[in-house]
Amino acid sequence: MRDFGRRDFIKMGTGLALSSALVLPAALARKAHAAAATPEYLTMVGGGQGGAWYLGAAAIAELSKKVWPGVATTVTPGGGISNLKGVGAKKIEVGFAFAMDVTAAYKGMLKFEGKPVKNLRALMSTNGAYLSTVAKPDIKSYADLAGKSAAPGRAGMTGLASFERIVNQMGVAKDVKIVNTGYGEMSALFQDNVVQSATVIGSIPHPVVDEILSVTEGHLLPVDDAVADALGKAFNYEKVTIPAGTFKGQDKDVPTIGSVTQVTTYAEMPDEWAYNIVKTTWENRKRMVQAHKAYGEFGEEIAVKGVRIPFHPGAAQYWKEIGLLK
Repeated sequence: MRDFGRRDFIKMGTGLALSSALVLPAALARKAHAAAATPEYLTMVGGGQGGAWYLGAAAIAELSKKVWPGVATTVTPGGGISNLKGVGAKKIEVGFAFAMDVTAAYKGMLKFEGKPVKNLRALMSTNGAYLSTVAKPDIKSYADLAGKSAAPGRAGMTGLASFERIVNQMGVAKDVKIVNTGYGEMSALFQDNVVQSATVIGSIPHPVVDEILSVTEGHLLPVDDAVADALGKAFNYEKVTIPAGTFKGQDKDVPTIGSVTQVTTYAEMPDEWAYNIVKTTWENRKRMVQAHKAYGEFGEEIAVKGVRIPFHPGAAQYWKEIGLLK
């Protein structure tokens, strides 16, 4: 195993919500927006508030204002799968997602079956992500969750999809009660024993798991090697390890599955926009690290890693200029 080096959408025209008669003008306005040399607004969508994606999206929004001082930016919480759908619909200029979901969206697989997001384009990869499932002390494996309640996230979140894939692979999916909830409620539900496990996917140590293990007893569940192999083949996950000492009371390495965080946009974005978003983000990597320490991994080894869809031409131009893309 290897380690990684470590909206509802807010609609930009309130007229859309006020009258269906304004749909056409709003659509024309967005088309004009996308053709402009300078963006009027940029919508950035990450993950749960306080998490690496959300904070990373906020940092990119801040950096974009250095390029375009007059641009209006909106940063909202989201989820990997819903973000990709929003990007494809051109409701989101910059959306965070995991590599395996990006590939699935582009190819029309899994949650995107029959509905490929063919205008999806890559901007960059930023950091590794790990699936972390914390469970009560008496639960030793995912199979032991049969007859229990689990909180792996809301619909549209990759943590939920990943958890479902694991328990399905282990044959206990129908026996696990899923409690759909966001990151903000997981810790309290676990402490009150409403759920017996909580699952997140992201940088480590993930704040949700960190909080849970700092106030109550629990431990991380390992992903069986055979399960990891099957999911890697079917869904493009990677085998990764959460090193001993990452969380309180964790005295040994825990094998799990993971992916790479990628930042995406739509093909219709002007090349100049994509170029400048990538350039200012790369040249201000320290600001990304200030936003969340997970971006300490955002370097030459990961910037274009794991991309299996086309790069946006503007992004590709920049990566070629600095020698990271051929």
